[in-house]
Amino acid sequence: MKSRIVASLDVTDRNSLIALWERIRKNVFAIKINWPTVLACGKSIISELSKESRVICDFKIADIPNTDKLIMEQIRNEKPFAVIAQAFPGMDSIDSLIENAGEIKIIVVAAMSNPGASKYLNPNFPRIMDDIRERNIYGAVVGGNNIDMLRETSRNKGNLKIFSPGIGVQGGSPVSAILNGSDYIIIGRSLYNSSNPEEYVDKINLDIENALATKK
Repeated sequence: MKSRIVASLDVTDRNSLIALWERIRKNVFAIKINWPTVLACGKSIISELSKESRVICDFKIADIPNTDKLIMEQIRNEKPFAVIAQAFPGMDSIDSLIENAGEIKIIVVAAMSNPGASKYLNPNFPRIMDDIRERNIYGAVVGGNNIDMLRETSRNKGNLKIFSPGIGVQGGSPVSAILNGSDYIIIGRSLYNSSNPEEYVDKINLDIENALATKK
């Protein structure tokens, strides 16, 4: 079964993280880790998990081009699958990441799933999408709990892969997000706080597979 789940493992205890990762890694598309995990476990956790999984570093990089270059050089040593960056510092910053990424894929935040993003970031998502479609960008982040925005993004995504957070705790439905244009859904708290993460992942994988089969 091809999984469309990116497991967001915001776990700060190394032993707990590894134990959870071992339980689900074969049944998800990728593992996503954020600053809390890296600050607690050290950046070597990236390369450790990357030996057996696609690892997405959700660092939402947002700085001037030279600083972005220095950040990417450090990340590149750990060999993750992809890195997430913010678009709002400008496309010169995104271009710096692309130039220094090596084999690492770049995913750019086009919109966020939290309510506060509706004031500053999300109103600009059409312009962000226009800019990143013109570049060698692998994916865009668009919340799965905003179906109208997800549909609009899907219609104009070009070759971009859409990654959708906002699933579970933030109200988004895995099946609904996929059926409305998401390529991959990002699931965090509702997964890693589940009493049985394996069953949780397997059920979502099956629900998505059945929904897509019915849609055909």
